[in-house]
Amino acid sequence: MDKDFEEQNIKPKVGRRLTRDELFKIVFEAEILNKNIAELYAEYSRREEALKNTNEIQFIEKYIKGISDNIDLIKSEIKGNMENWELQRIGNVERALLIISTYEVLKEELATEIIVNEAVELAKEYGEVKSHEFINGVLAKIIKKNR
Repeated sequence: MDKDFEEQNIKPKVGRRLTRDELFKIVFEAEILNKNIAELYAEYSRREEALKNTNEIQFIEKYIKGISDNIDLIKSEIKGNMENWELQRIGNVERALLIISTYEVLKEELATEIIVNEAVELAKEYGEVKSHEFINGVLAKIIKKNR
């Protein structure tokens, strides 16, 4: 194992954590390029080899389809739960994470603690210093309204 991982006590991503990380990257790229997420996933799956496990691929494909089919509802829900912010004005990391987690709140039967924890952990890794607080606040409002 790389000594840097041991020194920083960072565990390599595996399983569902790796899958969520890859899903985040796809949604993030779609938002940056302003592309349809399903079309972008087709390109992504041709060029990337990060996911080899059938369960991981099925999870991502289910989420890509769900997000793509419900993107207007998802973005409307996010917009309706942010105060003094426009969706296009927030950072790409925050927007991508809110899209994924809002989809989960609205369409998946997953414990809210898991949804929030996964979004917050990815925000801490990829976002700005206070990204996780912003995401946590918006998600709290979405969860309160929808669950």
